[in-house]
Amino acid sequence: MNTTCSVPSGYVSDVGYSATFTHFVAPDWLDLTAQISGFAPPSRRGGFAFCELGCGLGVTSVVLAATHPDNAFYGIDMMPEHIAYGRRLAEHASVGNLTLHAMDFTGASQLELPRFQYIVAHGVYSWIDAQAREDLRLFIDRHLAPGGLVYLSYNAMPGWAADLPFQYLVNALAQVTSGDSIARFAAAEMTLRQLSAVGVPALNISPIFSRELTRQHRRLPPSYFAHEYLAGAWQPRYVTEVRAELATIDLQPIGSATFADNFDSFVLRNAQRAALAEIENDDLRELTRDYMLLQRFRRDVFSRDPTGLSESEQRRALLRRRFALMRPESAVTYSMPTAAGTLRFDTPCARSLVAALARSPQALGKLGQPASDVVANALALTAAEIIRPVSNNDTPVSALNAALAELDSEAIPLPFCALRGGTALTLEAALHRYLRGRGPLPKRLRPWRDFLARATAGPSVAAR
Repeated sequence: MNTTCSVPSGYVSDVGYSATFTHFVAPDWLDLTAQISGFAPPSRRGGFAFCELGCGLGVTSVVLAATHPDNAFYGIDMMPEHIAYGRRLAEHASVGNLTLHAMDFTGASQLELPRFQYIVAHGVYSWIDAQAREDLRLFIDRHLAPGGLVYLSYNAMPGWAADLPFQYLVNALAQVTSGDSIARFAAAEMTLRQLSAVGVPALNISPIFSRELTRQHRRLPPSYFAHEYLAGAWQPRYVTEVRAELATIDLQPIGSATFADNFDSFVLRNAQRAALAEIENDDLRELTRDYMLLQRFRRDVFSRDPTGLSESEQRRALLRRRFALMRPESAVTYSMPTAAGTLRFDTPCARSLVAALARSPQALGKLGQPASDVVANALALTAAEIIRPVSNNDTPVSALNAALAELDSEAIPLPFCALRGGTALTLEAALHRYLRGRGPLPKRLRPWRDFLARATAGPSVAAR
């Protein structure tokens, strides 16, 4: 395989990234995002093609390829060690419909590739320089199929405004410290802690520095911090900037993969919604909305010339969509915190829907509830990530989960459990240790044992 790997200016490439699974990029999640926004998802006649740009260690691409075996998946990343790991995981899981390329976006745009119904880039766009962003857009422009969907996530303004001084200083300190990026971040952070103790207002008002870093250290590997905070090209973006750049390749925004953000009634107070209604320009209204939400991270979905759905077509499509429960029924709470307060959806319909999905994934139209009620409650449950849209056909995941367990290590933890419907769960630490045979199952997590047995049909899970 030909390899082309020039590194974007300032991008961290001396240490590998941590393993992640991003359910927001799954084809069924993106299809639902399009449908609730009033657009038809890509046609899947004859199968579909999916490409992940900046695929890292390849976990997301491997999981999605394994659970959609009749479709073509591609992953592209500039770090050869990432691609080597992804190929190893795919081989262990006997995944034959995934092609991984160790390339930058310039080289990738020249490849002979199919037209993609889905192109996704998670955690890439605000970490690379202007040339790499242009190359990424060129790839999309050349390889997106008509009506295809593009997912682009990025750190957003104005939510990062108070953290900009922290990020700039930690980066500057790391540049004059020896060692790899992990060691340099650790040394820079220690210096910042010492400075904070004597009083540095610009640091102490930073939510990341004053509050989030401690939490992140408890649950994230050291490589995360190097990649998140030491990329020289790191720059949070305003939504209007990103939309203007995507408009140069004729892409239009159609929704957010952060599901709750598609509904003003979920995340904005009445007075805020009234004020927004006075702004006619769509992009300016979205920018103002981000100011109201103090938006820190966006998961935008775009398309080129998408086909609109009538209200009746949209309802029929939603009723045909199949959903699966993502936690034990006993662990479901019928509310979620939002920027507007607490969204509550403790209704008979919601409870009936959860009870039905606890037995097996089902299409909304088969649940025996009034159409308007079941759709409204399903959307609230999806926004709370209690349920997810999944494929119409289940796929065995025993080989995939065995591969995840086999390659799981302290160096590269793989706390993931694939489910039959085309998605995976990131497991809580204690549950992860138990499933890998490294610790007991706490009493509060016991319902997960039976839940995972049903969701995976894996005897290894059920037998523990």
